[in-house]
Amino acid sequence: MHYPRKSYWHESANQIKKTLNKSNENINNKRFDILIIGGGLAGLTTAYLLRDSGYKIGVIEGSTIGYGTTGFTTAKLTVQHDIRYRYLLDGFGINKTKQYLKANEEGLNLIREIIKNNNIDCEYKDQTAYVYTTKEEEVGILKDEFEAYKRLQINGFYTENLDLPIKTLGAIGIKDQGQFNPLKYLYNLYNILLDSSVEIYENIRALNITPHSEKHMINTDKGDIYANKIIVTTHYPFDNDFGLFFLRLYQEKSYALAVKTHENPFEGMYINVKDPTYSLRYHYTDKGNFLILVGGNHRVAVKDNEEDSYNELENFLKENFKNYEIISKWSTQDCMTYDKIPYIGNISNNVENIYVATGFNKWGMTGTAAAALILKNKILGIKDDYSEIFDPSRITPILSAAEFFPTGAVIASGFMKRIKPSSTEFPDIEFGEGKIINYNGRKIGFYKDEGGGFFCINPVCTHLKCAVSFNDAEKTWDCQCHGSRFDVKGNILEGPAVYPLEKIKIDFPDSY
Repeated sequence: MHYPRKSYWHESANQIKKTLNKSNENINNKRFDILIIGGGLAGLTTAYLLRDSGYKIGVIEGSTIGYGTTGFTTAKLTVQHDIRYRYLLDGFGINKTKQYLKANEEGLNLIREIIKNNNIDCEYKDQTAYVYTTKEEEVGILKDEFEAYKRLQINGFYTENLDLPIKTLGAIGIKDQGQFNPLKYLYNLYNILLDSSVEIYENIRALNITPHSEKHMINTDKGDIYANKIIVTTHYPFDNDFGLFFLRLYQEKSYALAVKTHENPFEGMYINVKDPTYSLRYHYTDKGNFLILVGGNHRVAVKDNEEDSYNELENFLKENFKNYEIISKWSTQDCMTYDKIPYIGNISNNVENIYVATGFNKWGMTGTAAAALILKNKILGIKDDYSEIFDPSRITPILSAAEFFPTGAVIASGFMKRIKPSSTEFPDIEFGEGKIINYNGRKIGFYKDEGGGFFCINPVCTHLKCAVSFNDAEKTWDCQCHGSRFDVKGNILEGPAVYPLEKIKIDFPDSY
């Protein structure tokens, strides 16, 4: 399968991953006590925690391990999730806010414990996390957040002095947080599981789930699998029959640069208060140090030219760093919930023994570890005091409304594109360019590759029939409604779609 981009993490960690010897040909009619769908941090950490439970456990991954969201993160390990705790106190009250905090603290401690107990070399480093502002009007927001820290007994501090090449007016810090190379960590976790009784299969895409009173049936593109319990950790839940997550999640895109700079590296991990948001930290390796800069955020597929987001990041570099060299760039998509809390637990009140973890709102490092702990507890019947706030069946209409209505407009726009008039038939298309054209009265997605070949697809997402548009920056077809992504041939790169785009054959005029 072709992937449109690689992060620095892929370039640095691929040699660590052991070869998987499982044959996908033998997956049909496989039976497990627990099937985990999704091989990112949430799925593999859950498998790690359950591997000695006596259950027969299987993991299936739709692509290859490490090519989901885990491989494109900034890899900050912190309970400081931008400006979050004042919002949670106002919306959920102090008891549930403490649940959110404790779950992420437990997640952070779990990752440290796994690294220590397994002697994992993943460039882990203790760090202080900061959220800062450069604007006078945001100082009050920071101070309100710091008051929330005091109520929750978070061991934070307020400062006006930061070791940054940016003029800042204030910041809140939390010590004893961390950072690491997420793929070196993930691949080590994967290697540990390969040496256990857990069975892992790559390039098997789950299509839908059919509940049964005893063993649920999971239809995949390689056959049917049966399991007593199912855990869905596929970034965006793929089955529309449970939980109505397509109405409860949206996806936001961010862009990242790995940069060699000539300035002395600063300590700490930083993010500013409001858009335009920039996250920055240095990553330290035995081959040198480099800056990770992230920003350019927007909802999926609503930007006319996504290259503008990379340009925005480079402009930030020009303004704040004298000399630099970009060594890698990539993008990522994050599932966002309308009330800013992940969904972790029973996927629906109407069905038993199917669980989900999704919607980490860009803070999936501690979030996925917290999810693994919560899911382990639910599978093993262990009570905890921090999972209630994450219940996927919760209803928070007032908190959700502010985010839902703008997203509704984006989704409506995505459906309207299906009936919007196309460009002229057989326009002048450059090499490496994709466009929607009109062919015999229907819309066609047309891409011309660098060699002059062409690929044509039906530009309608197979998830819920929203229109797709072409992403020039990464040469993909993207759905703005729910974030599915496809390569130029229509093959799936990211869900929730589980079927490729329909391929179209057209006859070209002799003059073309």
